[in-house]
Amino acid sequence: LLFADGSHCDFALPYWNGVDGAEYDRLEQRYEGVSHHMPLDLGDVTVHNGWTLHCADAADVDAVEDRYAFSVTYVDGRAEVREGALSLLETDKGDNEDVWSFRSWVEEVEPRTEFRHRMVPVVWPSEQRDDLE
Repeated sequence: LLFADGSHCDFALPYWNGVDGAEYDRLEQRYEGVSHHMPLDLGDVTVHNGWTLHCADAADVDAVEDRYAFSVTYVDGRAEVREGALSLLETDKGDNEDVWSFRSWVEEVEPRTEFRHRMVPVVWPSEQRDDLE
């Protein structure tokens, strides 16, 4: 994997520049450098902030089968959903990659209110944890 060092602090990049803005052509100047973490061995994992710009080298299609990614997101249990959350699919501002993580449940909660939903369980603190069974 390749990580743009320091990009996790620059969460506004896609909002000010869109997902195809010219600023993406100068990422080497914008950030501290690029860290390379390849190759990974079977079973290896990496962990990074969700705002970190990252990518993987091209797969050798003759040597490997499908690659899988697994994502876990932690959100404050008091977080609210903004109105029009699914509108990211219709705009060039922001990154609609995140929509896939909440599109199955976001229309089932009231915007701008504290909510509970089985797809977004509270896991900490333990005394407030949702029963996941």
